[in-house]
Amino acid sequence: MTEARLYDLEKWNNGTISERYTVLTTPKKATWYALQGYHVFDMHESLNMESEWLTDDRFDVIISTT
Repeated sequence: MTEARLYDLEKWNNGTISERYTVLTTPKKATWYALQGYHVFDMHESLNMESEWLTDDRFDVIISTT
């Protein structure tokens, strides 16, 4: 089983948000997003929620986009 958490990802360009996603993914993949230039906000930590446990971590679950 693999730990997954809910993250809000934002990419800023010239003072405005150019991309925004809410995803259910692993902490390792969230670090990868941060290295790609996204601002990563851990919603599970902020809301004091327990992690989700998934059997398949090959895909990110995109909840919403802007």
